[in-house]
Amino acid sequence: MTLGGDDAPSRAIPDPSARAPPPRERVRRELHLWRDGFSVDDGPLYRYDDPANARTLEMINSGHAPLDILNVEHGQEVDVQVHPHKEEDYVRPKKKYMPFSGAGQRLGSPTPGASAIAQPPPSGSAQPSSSTAPLSSTNATQPSIQINDTVPVITLQIRLADGTRLSSRFNTTHTIGDVYNFVHASNRASTERAYALMTTFPSKELTDMSQELGGLGEFKRGGVVVQKWT
Repeated sequence: MTLGGDDAPSRAIPDPSARAPPPRERVRRELHLWRDGFSVDDGPLYRYDDPANARTLEMINSGHAPLDILNVEHGQEVDVQVHPHKEEDYVRPKKKYMPFSGAGQRLGSPTPGASAIAQPPPSGSAQPSSSTAPLSSTNATQPSIQINDTVPVITLQIRLADGTRLSSRFNTTHTIGDVYNFVHASNRASTERAYALMTTFPSKELTDMSQELGGLGEFKRGGVVVQKWT
């Protein structure tokens, strides 16, 4: 409060820091440098010979790293510990078992374009599968993905616009439409707003619903998909 006088009344002065968001928690990440590429924590391999990873590798060599690779927000403090494995090729780490209590749903037909409001696939044909990882958000019910063990398998990390993180295995013969369907069935907010799924580096919208994952260079060995509201 200011002190009033004969010519001016007292008045309140807003606290300039009252609406300042609390500082984000400091996090720790482990960067692994393999003979054939690099990975962060237990994430997928980013190959050295993939042109899509050239910019990321350039930043790492200069002592920097993209925020989405480290899964941190702008301004968030992060400690990065580097582990060289120059004599070893990348081996996908075994997933840690965690019980999953959600209900599974079989994916339905390919979704409409990203400019339309997504509709959830029909339920009632759920089948159990051990191919999906546990959710990081209680607002999602992660469905199951039917995996053909005779076809190559990749793992996609999906970062939703509401902060949810998903991870699931797909065959290389699954399509972009299957990934959209997986997002629909996993996250209620995705059925209520229009959105697009994007690659990371370089950022590219995934619009061809019939495109098989194995035909995309970004996903030949797994990768990251980012959801953005449109």
